[in-house]
Amino acid sequence: MLLQSSAPIDVGNIYSRQCWIMTEHTQSASNPSAKPNRRRWAGAAVVLALVAGGGFALSGAFDAPQAQDMPTPVTAEPSIMQLHTSEVYDVAPQDLSAAIAFTGSVRPVQSADISAQVAGIANQVHVQAGDAVAAGDVLVEIDATDLNLQLRQQQSALSSTEIQLNAARQTLDRVRSLAERGSTPQANLDAAIAEVDGLEASLASLQSQVEQVQTNIGRTIIRAPFDGMVSNRMVEPGQVVSQGAVVVSLVDLSRVTVDAMVPLAQTASITAGQTASLEVQGLDGSVFEAAVERINPVAEEGTRSVVVHLGLDNPDSRLRGGMFVTGRIVTEAASDVIAVPQDAVLGDDEEHYVLAVVDGEITRRAVSIEKVWDRLGMVEIGEGVASGDLIVALPLSGLEAGQSVVVGAL
Repeated sequence: MLLQSSAPIDVGNIYSRQCWIMTEHTQSASNPSAKPNRRRWAGAAVVLALVAGGGFALSGAFDAPQAQDMPTPVTAEPSIMQLHTSEVYDVAPQDLSAAIAFTGSVRPVQSADISAQVAGIANQVHVQAGDAVAAGDVLVEIDATDLNLQLRQQQSALSSTEIQLNAARQTLDRVRSLAERGSTPQANLDAAIAEVDGLEASLASLQSQVEQVQTNIGRTIIRAPFDGMVSNRMVEPGQVVSQGAVVVSLVDLSRVTVDAMVPLAQTASITAGQTASLEVQGLDGSVFEAAVERINPVAEEGTRSVVVHLGLDNPDSRLRGGMFVTGRIVTEAASDVIAVPQDAVLGDDEEHYVLAVVDGEITRRAVSIEKVWDRLGMVEIGEGVASGDLIVALPLSGLEAGQSVVVGAL
């Protein structure tokens, strides 16, 4: 035990005492006859001990830490991780669909180039391009003067033949009567029969010719075969029209077809009846619904694409032939399902789970997977999470069950 004195130490006094002790020791050494003073040596030892002890005490007084300066131990509080709103996902029922993108063009389902069936001069053209017409409306009138003249000629020949036939029939009746009585040879009867047969054949032919001319006269009036719009007019009044020449083009826009170009590798999942949504260039903000009607069996020459024909009604005629469209054919769909991002599902093939935020703490929840929607980056969940749950959307390093978190913008 070290004893410390509160009195100040006189270093000079200690030094003088040391010198005195050493002097005395020297004198004793020079005088061998003199007896050593044991009490003085003991005193010197005590002084040296006090000096050493005092120095150590002084050193301890300066070096030892004071009790009042010692730091108080602090207990570490658990850390709280802050999650950005983009790192969490609010679970809610939603509609999911897998689709194939395409580009294409619009064309009318029904269109026709109306041709003249008889030759002649176009007397009147009643329509212009863009006019709406109904079935039976007159489009073009061709001059029928020559046909009317031909009809009268055929009708005259027909009347003459009818008169000849009637006379021949009367002659045949008389010759047959005479032949029955044996008053005329059989040759005369045969000649009378042949005459009647020939005139009957001529009469039938003339009747057909008259009907043909009458039909052609009717064909000089060209009418619309269906309701639609005139897309082109190729004849003007006074122009000579040849038989078979196109005079008017007509389209029906009440229903249109979209010829969609789809990559060959993706057509295996497309079937008739599937729905499609499309947007039309020039009609921004408008989305149209269509249905798959037919799929071409081979790819277009020089491409790796197949034409898929989509049909849709167009009652207001907003869609026009040749419009460029883009869209998606829905190949699979699910309604009102619970789904989460793929990155939110953790685990392995044997067990899948998500990390949910419950009362500011991370909770591990096992989930069952119904379907993986790869194109959407979503996983349809059967059990484990419900609408209203908040889950971690990303695999964050260091985040484990039991971790305290706070959600908010960084």
